[in-house]
Amino acid sequence: MMNSTSSGGGTDDVSLPMEGMEEMEGVLSGNIDMSTSESQDTLDEPVWDTLKRDLGQIINKFTHVIVPRKGNRELLRNWDLWGPMGLTMTLALLLRETAKEDQRTEVFTGTFFIICAGSAIVTVNNQLLGGTLSIFQGMCVLGYCMFPLVCACILLRFVGYLTTHLAVRFVVAGLGLAWSIYASVGFVAASSPVARRALVVYPIVLYYVFIAWLILNDVGGAPSASPPSPTTATPQPPPATTTQAPA
Repeated sequence: MMNSTSSGGGTDDVSLPMEGMEEMEGVLSGNIDMSTSESQDTLDEPVWDTLKRDLGQIINKFTHVIVPRKGNRELLRNWDLWGPMGLTMTLALLLRETAKEDQRTEVFTGTFFIICAGSAIVTVNNQLLGGTLSIFQGMCVLGYCMFPLVCACILLRFVGYLTTHLAVRFVVAGLGLAWSIYASVGFVAASSPVARRALVVYPIVLYYVFIAWLILNDVGGAPSASPPSPTTATPQPPPATTTQAPA
């Protein structure tokens, strides 16, 4: 509280208590803890340390996809697109190599666009339903969880040299599909409302089913025997007709 005293000249003398001034000086002269901001500053660290840290985070994300666990908020916070980009490029190149010569460019660009746009649409659907994933976090999770399907596509290449039976291809692609769905749901479900979780998971299932359908229709493997070229019959000359002279 301020103390006011009245003098004979009719003026008020206003003074602040010394205790309040000392508390204000203590606040203004306090030390700011810069340890947190300095630990996050990576501008001055060597390039090799940055590469090792990023590579370790990528391997950690692949490990969580191979061995699915509950959604880890730390992995979602440290999102990256290196793994999804590599998996998308690998799958697009694999599907491109088995396409027709005049359709390879369309297959590569179409596969790349479907994977990127599909993951963005699924993430936007999650946000509209009350989820907390950002666009890049959703693309990171869905991209890394595509790893089992890419492995299934590579495995089908080797299986194709042994057999091209549809049942074998269906089993391999189905295992990769189930693995991808299970791994992705563990991340996305933890960031979505419980009441709307089914509406969040349904587009994810459709997204991976479409990718599995692309892999299932891939005809890679042993080169198929080309059908024998039809032999063109050489035209035979008409039989010569002999005319007998009248006797």
